[in-house]
Amino acid sequence: MTVYHIRPKPHGINRESDFLKGRVSIGWPCGQDLRGLSRDELQQALAQEYPEINAHNLSQVEQFLHIEVGSIVLSPSESNVESMHLFRTVESPQYDMNRDNSKEGNPHGVAVEHIMTVKKSLLPPGVLRSLKGARKTVCNFSKHASAMDEFLEVAEHLSEEPVTAEFELQNKVRNTLIQALDSENEVVRVQAAAALYQSA
Repeated sequence: MTVYHIRPKPHGINRESDFLKGRVSIGWPCGQDLRGLSRDELQQALAQEYPEINAHNLSQVEQFLHIEVGSIVLSPSESNVESMHLFRTVESPQYDMNRDNSKEGNPHGVAVEHIMTVKKSLLPPGVLRSLKGARKTVCNFSKHASAMDEFLEVAEHLSEEPVTAEFELQNKVRNTLIQALDSENEVVRVQAAAALYQSA
């Protein structure tokens, strides 16, 4: 399984709603289909429209064009900075000539299914560390494939509300029990201590 982190603003346009509707895309409109090109051909095609293009830009476009079916895509929410959308690709990247212009700005896209949306804080620790340095539009997170696979096995059947609600409820219960340890009632203190011990 391959894993990618893709920001939802291709060509500077917020496409979060499009991502959630099933199409994840990147920008760089240049008047032609870039699929199937070699790296040199890709660079030449993009350089005609973007003379300032560098190796980092080229790498991002190239990675997107080679996304495989079944890949996991993490995309940060623009409307809620604490949330992360998780998608699974259902086909290889496609080209839409009607979007190959400055107004639309996202001719290359890939069809996805929205798996779930979760709080970023719930993601595996390694993923969270990589997110801190994920400044580019497209980043390959495949080194975290195993961790994400395990995460999805546990969480895939849940939507954002139950996942976050369960997480927050557990914290509230634990905090309540900790406060109960200071109760003047000895029975309450003992019961709280026992409950905390069992949940540890």
